[in-house]
Amino acid sequence: MTTALEHASARGDRPAAATVPATRTISILLADGHHLFRSALGALLDREEDLSVVAEAAWGDDALREALLLRPDVAVLDLDLPGLPALEAAALIHDQIPDTGVLLLTAFARPADVKRALADGIDGVLLKDLPPTRLLSAIRSLAAGDQVYDPALVVDAVRARVGGPTPRELTVLRQIAEGSSIGEVARDLSLSQGTVRNYVSSVIARTGARNRCDAIRIARESGWL
Repeated sequence: MTTALEHASARGDRPAAATVPATRTISILLADGHHLFRSALGALLDREEDLSVVAEAAWGDDALREALLLRPDVAVLDLDLPGLPALEAAALIHDQIPDTGVLLLTAFARPADVKRALADGIDGVLLKDLPPTRLLSAIRSLAAGDQVYDPALVVDAVRARVGGPTPRELTVLRQIAEGSSIGEVARDLSLSQGTVRNYVSSVIARTGARNRCDAIRIARESGWL
């Protein structure tokens, strides 16, 4: 019995080849003031078949100009870019090119910066020390329209309440941050040691800190100290 395939071979016909969908290439703008880091990151991204760095910038102004010109799928900006502040550039890119996912990378994020990024609708903020595989995944998620925020950064931003500690609480916390003991703070400010401890406890409660050292860290990152 002759099969349909054999009939096709006899006629010189070839079986239709299976159609394989082409992989979509994600275009990326990379902006970082440190050439070595930017080059290394660009090389990492360009190794991926579905990722392509279409432009690099060392200044915030250049990053914004390149983004408006090329309209990449994802813009990756260092939070501490020189020139036009990265938060400003990111907000302008987000507003003027809504289809471009904007990711801010930072070595040290201040809660106030993270809160502003969230308020401006920026698509993501991640720490620079994340594993390469996490960054690659984040970029692909941004290209798909998702948001990617480091959970720890969001928690710190929420802890840093808008009102912040009172001036008196900050005076106490500042002296402790400079190395003064509870007794020394009490003597310098003409307070009882119990009152100083109450101020410290109040700051810890206001900031959601775990202890006084954590409260000092949050206060510094929030720009209160």
